[in-house]
Amino acid sequence: MAAPDRPHIHVLSPRTWGEFGNYLAATRFSRALRSAIDAEVTLLEAEPILPWIGEAGAEIRTISLESPDAVVRNQRYMALMDRLQTRFPEGFEADPTPAQRADLEPLTRHLRRTAPDAVVGTKGFVARLCVAAVRLAGTSTRVVSHVTNPGLLHLPLHRSRYPDLTLVGFPRAKEHLLATAGGDPERVRVVGPLVAQHDLRDFMTSESAASDAGPWGAGPGPDRPRVIVFSNRGGDTYPELVRRLADRHPGIDLVFVGYGDPELARRTAAVGRPHWRFHSVLGQNEYFDYIRRASRSRYGLLISKAGPNTTLEAAYFGIPVLMLESGLPMEQWVPGLIDEEGLGRACATPEELFGTADDWLSRPSVIEGHKKAALSFADSVLDQDAVTDRIGAALRALLEAR
Repeated sequence: MAAPDRPHIHVLSPRTWGEFGNYLAATRFSRALRSAIDAEVTLLEAEPILPWIGEAGAEIRTISLESPDAVVRNQRYMALMDRLQTRFPEGFEADPTPAQRADLEPLTRHLRRTAPDAVVGTKGFVARLCVAAVRLAGTSTRVVSHVTNPGLLHLPLHRSRYPDLTLVGFPRAKEHLLATAGGDPERVRVVGPLVAQHDLRDFMTSESAASDAGPWGAGPGPDRPRVIVFSNRGGDTYPELVRRLADRHPGIDLVFVGYGDPELARRTAAVGRPHWRFHSVLGQNEYFDYIRRASRSRYGLLISKAGPNTTLEAAYFGIPVLMLESGLPMEQWVPGLIDEEGLGRACATPEELFGTADDWLSRPSVIEGHKKAALSFADSVLDQDAVTDRIGAALRALLEAR
């Protein structure tokens, strides 16, 4: 139990929506909050409290893995979002129906029993559920919506004017939310984007995965390109990319991470080069070695799907990105960010990805130019101490008003 004079804050996050991305963002947010204010901060998974959240997360995973292309993936994802929006339409938070009350009953019981001073939803939809459940529980808990991905605000399911406080990373996210959902501008605060930094290690690594191999990229040619390929639900695109790179650019340093898929890592290794590395999980020392060497290289490059967390993570370490658009609507803003800030390139098709990778590795000075832009963006936008201070100030003000 928290001491009576210390506020108690729950951070509620779905772990199954977006693989580890959203829970990773919640982990980073919780850590920042603990360092910014004197409070008892508890990070909770949403699924044990509301199992149907996990059922929706499983459907999202199936859509991501089994859709044949980006167009179909988008259609299937939007159909799921529309079903949930019909079940919980705009404004339901103010007066839930009996069916909605039944869906929320486990969360209502949890909040009535624990009565935290504040509860933070790291998805807009979760924050909406918390608003309704707090009202049903009859507590004075304040509800905070932490927008980890501004692209989600383009989906009505994740927009609401009802939370006591909404934290967004970019000014354009605040403008869009107020234009589409309305509400009080004073209750929407721009705090800047949090970057996972070394928290990503906890999701990608395992102490048991340590390798006896020497340091990555330790061979001759210190300026040869160092490429990290991160395949998270990427299908056959990334193994095919590795095969083509092995034929066209055998002298580069490359590490492939098939997240949570040992068979994918094994199949991809079969088409790679002997000095390249292939993993389904990383040892912690390996993770830091890969990131450090890619960030120190003039020609370090990260190849992955165009997700916001990965993009910001790479920029923070000064690593340019070459990404494949995912087709998911909440990630459609990421290619614009990459292009506007010069962080690299987002490709619409696998063939465009293959061609761009070949071009850049044939002319590595292109990668070096994007590296300079990434370092500039990190310096001007990704100051994590400043973001943490702004988060702390917003939460302190909310708790003092309570």
